[in-house]
Amino acid sequence: MILKLYKYSIILFTGIIILSGCKKDLGNYDYNDINTLTAVINLPKDVNAIFGKVLSIKPELKFSLDPGFDESKYTFEWSYIGSNGTGGIKMFVLANTRNLEQVVSIVAGTYTAYYTVTDKASGVAYKKEFRIKVTNEINEGWMLMCDVNGQARVDMLSLNSSGGFDVVNDLLATTGSELKLAGKPVMIYNYATGLLIGPDKISFGIYLGTDQTTTKIEPNTFKWTPTMNLSYEMFGNTPAGFYADVIQQRSGGAAYMIGKESAYFYERTQNIYFSAPISYIAAEQKEFKVAPFVAGDDLIVSNAHAIFYDKTNRRFVKHVGSSSTCTTLPEPADAQKKFSFSTGMDLLYMSWVPYNGGEVFSVLKDPNGTKRFLARFNSASLVQSYYDEITATDFANAEFYAVSPALGYLIYSVGGKVYEYDMSLKTTKLVVDLGNKKISLIQFYDFKSTTKYKDSNNLMVAFYDPALPEGTNGGINTYTVPPVMGDLVLAKSFSGFGKVKSLTYRER
Repeated sequence: MILKLYKYSIILFTGIIILSGCKKDLGNYDYNDINTLTAVINLPKDVNAIFGKVLSIKPELKFSLDPGFDESKYTFEWSYIGSNGTGGIKMFVLANTRNLEQVVSIVAGTYTAYYTVTDKASGVAYKKEFRIKVTNEINEGWMLMCDVNGQARVDMLSLNSSGGFDVVNDLLATTGSELKLAGKPVMIYNYATGLLIGPDKISFGIYLGTDQTTTKIEPNTFKWTPTMNLSYEMFGNTPAGFYADVIQQRSGGAAYMIGKESAYFYERTQNIYFSAPISYIAAEQKEFKVAPFVAGDDLIVSNAHAIFYDKTNRRFVKHVGSSSTCTTLPEPADAQKKFSFSTGMDLLYMSWVPYNGGEVFSVLKDPNGTKRFLARFNSASLVQSYYDEITATDFANAEFYAVSPALGYLIYSVGGKVYEYDMSLKTTKLVVDLGNKKISLIQFYDFKSTTKYKDSNNLMVAFYDPALPEGTNGGINTYTVPPVMGDLVLAKSFSGFGKVKSLTYRER
């Protein structure tokens, strides 16, 4: 009993001492004001920004104990909340500077953003919330693969709010893209691929090609990572030095590619990726070298197919559906036969056009002579409609070719001149004379959305002036092509970019 009382007495005594000590300590602390952020000036609640242009924000900061504002006493962070690419969101840091002075590379949209200032001495962070509304003036328009002093450069005719087009020289540099093109220009193409394999989670392909490499870029920001290279879309061994000469969409998410004289096939819904070449005849168990042309209607879903040209055996071949190989074309009955599908000729040009219900037009050359021939046939039924020698003016020197999709005229260029050839009457008409300027491309562009874009029947003539400075000496004229060999009517004219070698329109 005594031990228990003693124990309790000790506890009580200790508690009294502790309480007494606490009471004596009251009022012994010194309380000092901390340096607080009292005002942020010149940072509005809503900030407007333009993609690809410099966003400049220079806020004025007021602190309670730092009237002169010594910048070295603080750290800074500009951040915003955006998509993580997988359906969620995350915080992105734009900069760690007092002022924001940066080319905007954020996808168009409205974002919650923060400006955070941290006092190094106290560790207290002050966060100012605002909104950034990003608009993209480089959103839609003609993307041009250009030659500038023998090197590839991407320029753009960007559609503006008034319906006109603004010239953007060196699109990749202007938008701060990480991609630096090397080599000579080859091609540019865009289409809805469906979600591609790889870490970049891109479902729309804008492909840029030189004679050294082919790669895609992010379709809204034009950003680039090494895993966007075409080799990441190809299964198996990629040939050394591989690049694409042609990428062309078929119906839906399917596409063809030609590179190193081999043809490849891609079909996203069936998970068929570019792998073993389809330029192979199974019945013969032989590969063949393919010419750089794909002839097929990309709007046909049923009986989807394409025509290729076998350079090795000088003949037309066909790819159907999702087959892993091509087939030869059966010869027509003698009564319907105008030429042999095994032509024995070299192919100079081939294209599918909707003329006459949809036909393949091809320009063939006698390998042992100078004569050129025009062959036409339906790619689905293989019915032949035309075969004859081309007797057009100076056709042996033709450099570029096109076929009017509505009228079936064969268009070709020599130097700075464009000619129109009527195969029925075998007459030729000079329709464009650009004098000392040189033509670098002629084309009837095939828009995907034919209801929105009405210029598929207009002839595009790209040219350059050798007397003007490289990089801004290129131009494009578009012409309406009237029936009965009428004079072409100039529709639009653009200039101020490089020598156009390939073009594609970024539709929205």
